[in-house]
Amino acid sequence: MKRTSAAPRLVPYITQREGEYGGLESELTLSVNAFGAVRLAYQDETPADRGPRGELWARCSQSLNAAGKPTGKPQWRMVNPTRQREAMEQLRCQVGFCPAETDRGYIFLAGTSDDEPHRPGQSVRTAQPPVCLKHLRPSIEQCKHLREGHVAFRARATSLWGVIGTRYRLTATGLEPLPADDDDAPVAYEHPQLGWFLASQLVRELRDYEVISLDDLVPAS
Repeated sequence: MKRTSAAPRLVPYITQREGEYGGLESELTLSVNAFGAVRLAYQDETPADRGPRGELWARCSQSLNAAGKPTGKPQWRMVNPTRQREAMEQLRCQVGFCPAETDRGYIFLAGTSDDEPHRPGQSVRTAQPPVCLKHLRPSIEQCKHLREGHVAFRARATSLWGVIGTRYRLTATGLEPLPADDDDAPVAYEHPQLGWFLASQLVRELRDYEVISLDDLVPAS
């Protein structure tokens, strides 16, 4: 009897791969922006190091093949900051980096244990980029966290809201990260100390949205 092999596990585009490494803290310094405010900076900073609101982004190398796709052993539960930012800024699918827009908006997935329970009418903030229709079912089937429970939001209006990152302070021995009670707590762009954060994930706010059933979009096979 011919033996069939199991389908390979889906690896999201934003997942960090083996051999991808973050920048060094020794690269960090301080600078003054156009308004005279002191902020975190890189010694050899380039425009690519800054996000849409001037926030400084954590550097991370990328392991890409000849086609420009991520390659290497996935480091599950770790996110590559550059690819997460790309997918979130461009509203591309976090799995295949393909177009994610549907005729009625974008689909975002969240685990039922993420943050506080969802309350109808409240805005939703997420660091998870959207997922296209093609990858909705596989995303849930292959993610233990989502299989245990998930909520699907179809958003017609969404905007960049802030970041998840690490806050730094200046000490007698130089810059050092502040201990955080919750490393995943999002920081709004309006935060007065945003310039002292090193961003690692971009956060969007969903406003005009509805909670939907995936069975209405992608019937189970």
